[in-house]
Amino acid sequence: MTDILRPKVSLPMDRDEIKKYLPHRAPMLFLDKVTAIGEQSIEVQSYANPEADYFKGHFPELPIQPGVLIVEAVAQAGALLVLLTDGLPADMFMGFSSIDSAKFKKPVFPGANMVITVKIVGKRLPFYRFSGRVSVDEKLVASIDFKAAQMKFDSN
Repeated sequence: MTDILRPKVSLPMDRDEIKKYLPHRAPMLFLDKVTAIGEQSIEVQSYANPEADYFKGHFPELPIQPGVLIVEAVAQAGALLVLLTDGLPADMFMGFSSIDSAKFKKPVFPGANMVITVKIVGKRLPFYRFSGRVSVDEKLVASIDFKAAQMKFDSN
């Protein structure tokens, strides 16, 4: 049996600590800090960096954070939640399997600090169901319900 990695968590976790668990790297790592974690939930912060290249074209007259990148940040938070609570074998990662719903209530502007809360709402291995909420200045800007699965690091 493969060893399951279950780290001891010390909060807050910064970006360097997050990189020890997620395979994402710049420019695709969107989590900056973990501020809270429980057995079934996590709260993270994600900064909408005004220097990010995508703001130059999305949209030049009124730059806003692309919704797909908000979804990705929420998915990364879900993956990190599994890694920090349930753990995974060293040869596996969490991969997106579906987006059940995504609702965007308000735009996210450059310089905003998004607070992302993700909860595990169901689990039937290797699949997990998650519910994510994104707030800026304590106002809900997006909600995403999605699934992810434990996957092996191989190309087959």
